[in-house]
Amino acid sequence: MVDSLLVLIREARESDLSALEWEGAFTHFRGLYRRSFLEAQSGRRVMLVAEAASQIVGQLFVQLDFPTAPGGDGRTTAYLYSFRVRPEYRNLGIGTQLIQAAEARLQTQGYHRTVISVAVTNVTALKLYEHLGYRVFTEDPGQWSYIDDRGQLQQVNEPSYVLEKEF
Repeated sequence: MVDSLLVLIREARESDLSALEWEGAFTHFRGLYRRSFLEAQSGRRVMLVAEAASQIVGQLFVQLDFPTAPGGDGRTTAYLYSFRVRPEYRNLGIGTQLIQAAEARLQTQGYHRTVISVAVTNVTALKLYEHLGYRVFTEDPGQWSYIDDRGQLQQVNEPSYVLEKEF
């Protein structure tokens, strides 16, 4: 554990994309990261990273124009996703800093509500979100798909809670 850790929360740069793969653990999401980055460049998403000790130690993406978010209208509700902190940097407040930075940015852009999903099995993340003022308002079957880094269609089945926070 690191006692005094300087953490910088900033927007992701193109040069960060490979670091988001965490030495191969998330290589299968390479295409999703690239698409998110391109959409961030066009103003449709925000990609925040936490940098410490000269490495990316956390990330949080925000979809701004998300009218299909439960209860969303595409103008005042944003969807937080792809949130993670490296295991060795957890419980140091980095996740809280990422979420608070996203919320502050959204408020300045006129958003009034955020939505985030969490796997029903991820009790630790659920507790963090609730501690930060989010509340479960529905459940989602968590069925989605993506094309992985090898061009293969991957199906995901991850039942989730959907939480919201208004500000």
